[in-house]
Amino acid sequence: MRREAIVKQLLQKAKDSALLAIEFYNKPAVSFKSEGFITMMCIAWTSLFHAYFFKNKIKPYYRKSGNSKLGPYEKIKEYLPDGNSIEDIKWWDLSKCIKEYFKDKDTPVRKNLEFFSGIRNLIVHRNIPELDPNLYGECQANILNFNQLLIDHFGLRHRIDYMLSYSLQMFSQPKNFIEATKRELKNKNAEQIIEFIKAFRSLLTDEIFSSPEYAYKAVLIKVKNHETKDAFAIRFINEKDLTDEQQQRIILKNLGIVIVKDKEVIKDGVPDNFKLLNSGLWKEIKSKLPHINQRKYNKFKKYLRIKHKKTLAYERQLDEKNPKSPKQWFYDVKIINEFRKLCPKITPTNEPIVKQIEALVDQILTAKKQNPQTDTSVLEKEIDRQVDNLNQLTPEEITIIDGVENE
Repeated sequence: MRREAIVKQLLQKAKDSALLAIEFYNKPAVSFKSEGFITMMCIAWTSLFHAYFFKNKIKPYYRKSGNSKLGPYEKIKEYLPDGNSIEDIKWWDLSKCIKEYFKDKDTPVRKNLEFFSGIRNLIVHRNIPELDPNLYGECQANILNFNQLLIDHFGLRHRIDYMLSYSLQMFSQPKNFIEATKRELKNKNAEQIIEFIKAFRSLLTDEIFSSPEYAYKAVLIKVKNHETKDAFAIRFINEKDLTDEQQQRIILKNLGIVIVKDKEVIKDGVPDNFKLLNSGLWKEIKSKLPHINQRKYNKFKKYLRIKHKKTLAYERQLDEKNPKSPKQWFYDVKIINEFRKLCPKITPTNEPIVKQIEALVDQILTAKKQNPQTDTSVLEKEIDRQVDNLNQLTPEEITIIDGVENE
């Protein structure tokens, strides 16, 4: 079959699978919507990636290791009822497609796909409709990303959003199943899947987690009817696209619209000098102190939160009325100087002291993990002393330290 025909066939399969996923999710009679949506969207994305690779003259097949007289690609064998068998080339699965498409780029779109690729096998063997509200944001972002990739690589004529209408809504306030008790999770056979969701989300940077390409969330507010009878029932408007005057007019006239509001951290009660979130701080560190890798950054960040809490690092409960709500850290830009002191670029001269400082930080973090109330002030003073040594070494002191290291 010609390459153009294969691309066309795969594209049609991708779009059909995506539309089936949306139809499945919006069916009122279906109780566990996420299962069907995720399964069909994994098929849709795999077909879309295959179409992209073929279009770019890349064969999405698993290669054999070494040379083989039977061809360069792995094959899978299927046995027929009559005892005969058929063979076909083994195509890349979704995980492999993600790696080959994104390479070393760590984007919100990639993380959204990795989330669904990882959760797929867990979710298809369970019936947990209580999970649907907790996965809505990722599901919505997934289909929007799919439509955008169609447009980016195959043109506007392949977009699928024009085929869709707004689904009718019945409003309720579902329970957050992610915060269910262990007993509730065990009864629903949901312990492993909740553990996966929490672990995956906890490893995301603030920048990725807050991106609408990872999880798209909007607030739908019921308002009175439009003043004009020929207006759309629903309009989607991004808050950041409105002027202050327009926002005020919407509030006063109570117009029938949905404001799509970008996720933002409410900083009520956070002093003005704490301007950096984790993503912003890491960006500054990478720019100004490129010798600090992410492992060291995370370790010394935790230590500096302990030592400089409320002076250079500020912790805030996002919902002060709910003790189980997530917490957010904010940082003063001056904390970068503390990283500079603790983590200088390593040289043969300063390496012994740098290692001593890191070992002391490890002791503090271990002690605090076992008991957050542990008094680590003695260790913190020792780190201060070593930092002073690091910045005020005399030739005699260097000779002594080098001698200790060479024993």
